[in-house]
Amino acid sequence: MLLKMAYIKEGLRDYTGAMYYLHLFYTKQPSRSVLKKMEELAQAHRLLGYEYNDLQFFKTQFSKHYMRILELMLLAAVVTVTVMVISWRKGHKFTPTFKVGFILYLFFILYYINFLNLGDAGIIKNNHVAIMSAPSAGASWVTTASEGHKVPITGEQDIWYEIKWKGEKAYIRKTNLLELP
Repeated sequence: MLLKMAYIKEGLRDYTGAMYYLHLFYTKQPSRSVLKKMEELAQAHRLLGYEYNDLQFFKTQFSKHYMRILELMLLAAVVTVTVMVISWRKGHKFTPTFKVGFILYLFFILYYINFLNLGDAGIIKNNHVAIMSAPSAGASWVTTASEGHKVPITGEQDIWYEIKWKGEKAYIRKTNLLELP
């Protein structure tokens, strides 16, 4: 269905919508052919931000399997605690190295659940969008962007997203950016 929507949007010359639906499909079913189509569309319409490499592919695969990895880590922690309790009841003493290692493992799971972020991105959804140097309409103007460019989101402040534009920190209004899942 997502590929059909992308095809329809491309036929209507709504390349922003086409890229959005292709990205949604890619996050559900990563494949090199979808990446190739996105790169072709981006090159044909001179859109920035669609350069993919092995790191991007790894991030997509990791995001796809995030819950399975978390389940395995939690299962390993529960099995370890169960074995520890049974051994402790039998009088077994645990070394300080094991205790510290297990606590570090639990902190890693905590970090994985709460703080691990592989980066957010968005697609500029309007034409003639002002990219500013600070989160203010009175800030200095960096450039005017057209719709369809993909930008990494590095933060947000009030009605502004902090983005990377050509390697530099910049700001764009939230209403002008279609946030990707």
